[in-house]
Amino acid sequence: MIRSSAMKARLVLGLLAAALAATGCNTDPAPKGEPLVKLFETPKQSGPALWAANCNRCHNALPPTAFTPPEWDLIVHHMRLRADLTGQEARAIADFLKSGS
Repeated sequence: MIRSSAMKARLVLGLLAAALAATGCNTDPAPKGEPLVKLFETPKQSGPALWAANCNRCHNALPPTAFTPPEWDLIVHHMRLRADLTGQEARAIADFLKSGS
């Protein structure tokens, strides 16, 4: 049994170091000419796919005609925070819903 907090800390640090050594650690920056963060990246899924995957988890599927485009904007803005969606994902969902309303 580990007796002191210093020994526990050494054990945790040792395990962490072993895990990093075993899995590798990529410290290379982004390739030349590539931004570290892509701000305007298109979503990996389409609006209908994102809507089906995220909105249907908690809600019965409402057709896009259930609300007007301004109402969808407000709903998607509110749900973006609750569903932890990125801005691109929320815009894709809103565009899909507004296109059918």
